[in-house]
Amino acid sequence: MWKYKRFQLPLVSRLMFIACAILLIIGGVSLFIVEDDGDRSRIIFQMFETVVMMFVLFLPYMLNKNLPVRIPIYMEIFFVVFCFCSLILGDVNNFYGRFAWWDTVLHGISGLMLGIVAYGLILPFTKIGQGEPQLSRLAVSIWILCFSVAIGAVWEIAEFVIDGLFGLNSQEFLESSGTFDQAAVPRIGREALKDTMIDLILNFSGALTIAILAWFDLRRKAARQ
Repeated sequence: MWKYKRFQLPLVSRLMFIACAILLIIGGVSLFIVEDDGDRSRIIFQMFETVVMMFVLFLPYMLNKNLPVRIPIYMEIFFVVFCFCSLILGDVNNFYGRFAWWDTVLHGISGLMLGIVAYGLILPFTKIGQGEPQLSRLAVSIWILCFSVAIGAVWEIAEFVIDGLFGLNSQEFLESSGTFDQAAVPRIGREALKDTMIDLILNFSGALTIAILAWFDLRRKAARQ
C-alpha cells in the first residue's frame, strides 16, 4: 500500500494517479500551443475530467474512513478501473470514438457495479445473523433496482447537460460514435434516442441481475439461521 500523509491507495490506483498527473501536464502545455477555441475548450474539459478522476481515486478511502461501511479491496479496484475506462480512456483518449462497442460494454458493467454498491450499502440494515432481517428480500431487490436506475438516469442527464455546454456528442445524437465529432450530421427521430435508451436498458439489466442474485443471497443467509 502507498502512504501519502493519511491516504492509502492500492497499486493500481497509484499508477492511475500518476497517469492522470501526466495527462494534466500534457493538457496544460497544450493550452499554450493550440489556437482554435474549440480545441482549447475540449482540452479544458478533458483536464477537468482528469481532475475528477484523481478525486475518484481517493473516494473509496474517504468512504471507508468516514462511513460505517467497509469497501472490499476488490470492489475498490473494480470501481476505480471502471471510472478510469470511462473518464480517461473513454473521453480523454476518445475510446468512445475509436471503438463503437466501448460505451455499450461500460454501461452494461455500470449496471452491475451500481447494483453491487447498492447491495453493499443496504446489507448492514438487513440484520443478517441477528434474527429475521428487518428488510424483506423483495425490499432489498427493489432498492437495488431503484438506486441503480436513478444513478443511471442522473448520468444521462449529466451527459445531456455537458453536451449542451461544451458542444460534445456524449449521447451520440450526431452521426458518429465519437465524443468530439462536432461536424457530423444530427440523427433524426428514434435514432437520436437510441444511445440514451440503450444505456438505460443496459443499466437496468445489470441492476436487475444483481437484484436477483441479492434475493437468493439473502434467502441463503436466512436459511442458515
